[in-house]
Amino acid sequence: MARCISCSAELQPAWKFCIYCGQQAVVVPAAIRPDVTADAPRRQVTALALFGWGLGALLAAIAVVAVVLLNL
Repeated sequence: MARCISCSAELQPAWKFCIYCGQQAVVVPAAIRPDVTADAPRRQVTALALFGWGLGALLAAIAVVAVVLLNL
């Protein structure tokens, strides 16, 4: 495991910056570094999730308009 050159904390291979002090991690060439993103599950955005976000935004906008109109 790599260590931060600033605070000596252990760094994960996928980290670009130390999460403790913010120091940029030392870049290891991809030829000797395993691809850590290949095994990571990819998040799928579904139509239902998009509808849920759109519906939530619509309800929030209606609530803001209602509050403004009630305070006039």
